[in-house]
Amino acid sequence: MESKEEINTTEKLKRLLEKTAKESGLKITGEVVALKTDEQREAEKEIKEWKEKKTEFHLLKEFKIPQELIKCLFSTNQYDGFLMSGEGGLGKTILAISSVKQNFKTDEWEYTNGYITPLALYEFLYLNRNKKVIIIDDIEGVFNNKLSLSILKGALWDSEGKRICQYSSKSDKAQMPEKFVMNAKIIILCNDIPKENDISTRAMLSRMILYRMKLTFEEKIEICKRFILEEKLEKEIENKVLNILETKVTEATRDFNFRTLRKLIAFALYDIKKAESLFEATTEIDEDKQAYLRVSKMGLKVSEQVIEFIQTTGRSRRTFFRIKSDIVSQKKDMTPHTYTNERGLKENGK
Repeated sequence: MESKEEINTTEKLKRLLEKTAKESGLKITGEVVALKTDEQREAEKEIKEWKEKKTEFHLLKEFKIPQELIKCLFSTNQYDGFLMSGEGGLGKTILAISSVKQNFKTDEWEYTNGYITPLALYEFLYLNRNKKVIIIDDIEGVFNNKLSLSILKGALWDSEGKRICQYSSKSDKAQMPEKFVMNAKIIILCNDIPKENDISTRAMLSRMILYRMKLTFEEKIEICKRFILEEKLEKEIENKVLNILETKVTEATRDFNFRTLRKLIAFALYDIKKAESLFEATTEIDEDKQAYLRVSKMGLKVSEQVIEFIQTTGRSRRTFFRIKSDIVSQKKDMTPHTYTNERGLKENGK
């Protein structure tokens, strides 16, 4: 049995080794010291350079509300989480990252995206618990996992002044403590919120400021035209891109967003004569919506449009009116909504 003096000596030696390892770039996992490989160092260097690089972002008037909400998150003590949802390619990620870069130093924030398991989520939160803010991007899978939701709920709402995040695992891969205090603000970005009416999902959403980014077809077209002018392309290429945008992109174009424009500009810069054919070959069309748009412009009564639509597509009357509702009834909705939490207090959300 070790004496008290031997134990103290061991602890001092352990602390000295940990301090030396940290100062020399070694990675500490519990009591295991692992030297970083050249590949790990290179990857970390690239990420550091990416975080330090100034983000080129032109704030659109349509994005002023979400930007203000992100600023509010940074300055308030009332909320520690912000969730922004909306279809892909509208600029959610670049808006969040540019806002963070404007307000924090490189080592004060962290970013992750893509599929993430509950254990990996817990580890990411633990390792970055003392950052100013973290961004979790494109993680729809989290909403389908009750364990992940439970972890996030703890990380987003305080109990007696502390946000206690916890996860118990028998896995030997788990090197983190079962509980820790979360100090970082959390920004979550996603295209959609699966199982939104599920009680676990709603409980998590009620702990955050929730904003739904929604742009109408007309707004997206208008923004694309502004982007084209800002690109300062050669006049011939600019006119070509505008022409294709105006004649080949409709409400029936699948997944129309700002990435669609980037693709179109790339084709025009590559070969202006082939741009249109390349664009058409790589752009999908919703044939039912296209059929609706065609019959709606024929000057027919609605009842006659329905008959023509059914004869053309083989679809039902119900499908006709669903598409009509999607296209005609689309309204601008750029305001935060309201939740009422378990305490009966109104909160931002839907």
